[in-house]
Amino acid sequence: MDMSTHDQTQINLFRTILEEGPLTLYAANAKSSSPIGTIHRHFREMMQTKLIKIYTNLEDKSRGKIHYGPTLFGVVHFYRLDKTLQARLENYFLKWIRFDDFLSDLKDEGFDLNDIVKSQDTKNLFKRYVHYFAGVENQIALLKEPNAIPRDILLYIGEFLLVRKPEYMKIWEELYGKMPTIRKNVDGYMQSTIEFYKKLKKKTK
Repeated sequence: MDMSTHDQTQINLFRTILEEGPLTLYAANAKSSSPIGTIHRHFREMMQTKLIKIYTNLEDKSRGKIHYGPTLFGVVHFYRLDKTLQARLENYFLKWIRFDDFLSDLKDEGFDLNDIVKSQDTKNLFKRYVHYFAGVENQIALLKEPNAIPRDILLYIGEFLLVRKPEYMKIWEELYGKMPTIRKNVDGYMQSTIEFYKKLKKKTK
């Protein structure tokens, strides 16, 4: 994968946060070869895209310093791009679960926080979660290259987004009712989804 200078800089800064953080801008500057202006710009962008966030529940609150740490989404996003993060994922997990701000992300996603440090099952689940949703993010990234996605998948995505708009719902109902090919395709897709759901429920009982 070709990596732009912009992406490589963000990878390096995010990895610095993972390894050395939570970090202030100036602490990041001391540990990075990037100038402070570049760091500030990337931190602002990563905040806007929810890859990092301000960590507030810290012992060091001296002089109103602002500390930045990773979000769970940030870990997923950069896992796709950074082999170092992939190799050290469990170590990063063990480090960042010491921070309430990271634990809040895990809790929101449904992780069981009871005995999270001691539970190997939770560590393994975290690794599988990150790996899976990094794969999802890869598929989302393909939307920027539509030629890489089968046409029927693109149509499904477009239709799914469109029928959520009320002004198109009645048209869709009419097309479904009066056009057998559309009805057959939709019924086939829904049936396969139902079968997959049944198998999933059976395996998780």
